[in-house]
Amino acid sequence: MGKNILLINNGYPSEQYPEYTTYIRSIEECLFASGNSIDKLVISFDRRITPPYKIYKYILFWIKCLTIRTTCETIYINHLPFAWPIILNPFIGNKRLIVHWHGEELTGNRKFLTIARRILVRFVRNAHNIVPSHYFGRVLKSRFGEAEMHVSVSPSGGVDIERFRPAKSNSENFVIGYASELKRDKGADILMHLIEHKHEIEIATGRKITFHIINYGRDAEYYMGRMQQTDMSCCKVFDRRDKSQMPSFYNSTDLIVFPSIRESLGLAALEAMSCGVPVVAHNICAFPEYIKPGVSGELVELCTSELEQNRAFLTAVVKAIKSIDTYAPRQVVEANYSQTSVISFYRKLFEDL
Repeated sequence: MGKNILLINNGYPSEQYPEYTTYIRSIEECLFASGNSIDKLVISFDRRITPPYKIYKYILFWIKCLTIRTTCETIYINHLPFAWPIILNPFIGNKRLIVHWHGEELTGNRKFLTIARRILVRFVRNAHNIVPSHYFGRVLKSRFGEAEMHVSVSPSGGVDIERFRPAKSNSENFVIGYASELKRDKGADILMHLIEHKHEIEIATGRKITFHIINYGRDAEYYMGRMQQTDMSCCKVFDRRDKSQMPSFYNSTDLIVFPSIRESLGLAALEAMSCGVPVVAHNICAFPEYIKPGVSGELVELCTSELEQNRAFLTAVVKAIKSIDTYAPRQVVEANYSQTSVISFYRKLFEDL
């Protein structure tokens, strides 16, 4: 028998911005598909967002978190530090509490987050926690210092494998894709190294190389400027894609490089894999959980210097290009990271709670 669930999040897609926090809509859809009914307490994103208006929206959201009386038997909270007044709500004492962790709210170092996590320790230890990867489960337990915490692993909403499916476009060149933000901690410097050493990759593989890049991110202007100082003829630059356009982007590529050094899961890598595109990433965070060398991509060990790291990543890319016909990345997603897998997870979770 399904549960009545109050889904709380400090963001939700709107008509103007349907691609904003889409993972929350995916979670909602999976909760519903697993037989539950859903009420929501969220902040919908709209075009009027400015710092004062954002503060106003948060104040209203926090007041509702503090005062809401719900008939739902389960409260499902995403990004708990941003919904912190819920712990002071006097009407939730007999509710089942689920906290879903996604990223910055657990790992961020902003003073607000540091203080909020200290306040939330007892609440978190008494709740059932969900994390997107085993790696992030270890981070959670290290943050709150409790080995006996209730923790389950489920990719945030999972991958829609019907939307993200292989539909390869024909290209004479071998296309290396980069779908992350253009900023340093996402590995944009490694991307630049690959572009600058394109001819070396071509000599090593015997393939003509093209790069597909999405022009977005905090440092996009800086990196686009650097690219213009190189041979831009090898780069095809796309405007920022919404989620509905990402399958065609992945299917325009033969290999995705994902050199990020901080991810709780790396959903973009899984979406690419669902389209049949192998991924090269560092051997850190959650990547080793689904990037299996020779099966779904290649992993690169961390090196002590930036020069060594760039070279190691280039070597792995060359290896992946030479082995490109041997990979089967979609099978990994179908087995453990699809929305169907998430729906099954929720059914079992609510049977056991």
